[in-house]
Amino acid sequence: METLPQKCLDINTVGSFCECIVVNEPVDPAVQSFCNRTKTDKNITGEDLAELKMSLMDLEDDACCDC
Repeated sequence: METLPQKCLDINTVGSFCECIVVNEPVDPAVQSFCNRTKTDKNITGEDLAELKMSLMDLEDDACCDC
């Protein structure tokens, strides 16, 4: 399971990002939850997406250093 597929990382619009995620499943549960929330919460913005990406990259960095 990838936390965040590399090809989806560069996508900055919420809708396009979630479309990319659907194609590249499985992903981190937080990403799946974020994309599921976008279906009902229309107030999710690109800033929310940027925060999600930063958090996931921080998790990946922390996991890498624990080796």
